Amino acid sequence: MYLVSLVYASTKSPDWCDNDIYEILTHAEAYNSQSDITGVLCFNGEIFLQCLEGSRSVINALYRKIQNDKRHDNVMLLDYKEISERSFNEWNMLYIPVSNVDDVTTFRQPDNTAFDPFRMRGASALGLCRELASVVPSHV
Repeated sequence: MYLVSLVYASTKSPDWCDNDIYEILTHAEAYNSQSDITGVLCFNGEIFLQCLEGSRSVINALYRKIQNDKRHDNVMLLDYKEISERSFNEWNMLYIPVSNVDDVTTFRQPDNTAFDPFRMRGASALGLCRELASVVPSHV
């Protein structure tokens, strides 16, 4: 089995409703636990940044589902690589909500407070996920 890490960004779709985040998280927690996926989901109310870790075949299949999920628009792959160990092995799906993402982004980039993973290098996006996971407690 090849272990991989995948990082993507997306925006919420125009048909988004506030309950969608809870549906995504509930499904992700169950599916990820069953599929041996670990990761973190950052969402500031408009933009998603997610890192997923697991077997190559499972992560690739999940990414295809995310690309076809009507709740996501503008899905962009930021980073994909084989890894020797997981960065988020404590969480099937750590959720980092709106204010916490913005607080850490402001701390890291005081001159640019907009959370915009689309403008980040893949390694920087992964680093932000790791930093957020290290300082923010899970809300799910």
